[in-house]
Amino acid sequence: MEFIKKFAKEISVFGIVLVIFLALFTYRQITFKDYKTISESKLTEMVKNKENFVVVLGNSSDTNVLGYQEVMTKYTTQNRDIPLYYVDSSQDDNFNNYVEKTFNTNVSYPATLVIKDGKIVAKKEGAMQYYSLYDFIKENYK
Repeated sequence: MEFIKKFAKEISVFGIVLVIFLALFTYRQITFKDYKTISESKLTEMVKNKENFVVVLGNSSDTNVLGYQEVMTKYTTQNRDIPLYYVDSSQDDNFNNYVEKTFNTNVSYPATLVIKDGKIVAKKEGAMQYYSLYDFIKENYK
């Protein structure tokens, strides 16, 4: 009988710990959202499908882009209704040619592009602060 009581006690403690971890995980899922990093081929596919989205083009080894990624994370956490994607230009030496071919434009990095129906409707080059990014997307996306 003592064994059953001890076993039940340990199971209940394990259950409480498990519930706490699940609650913390759920809380993080609800309150934190990150931008999605996509490849060039996925970006090309999204443009061909005439989707609406915001994409940031940048080189992950650049300090301006690294700082801007924090702003992007804050934006996506607080504004979940607009999809924000990131394409890393450091993966491809011919990335400038890809952007010119796909969008018929030249950009300096980081560049934030608002895409509607597969076409650029707005472009802003350089890293922005949170409220600048918020206003830029609000003015051009909706």
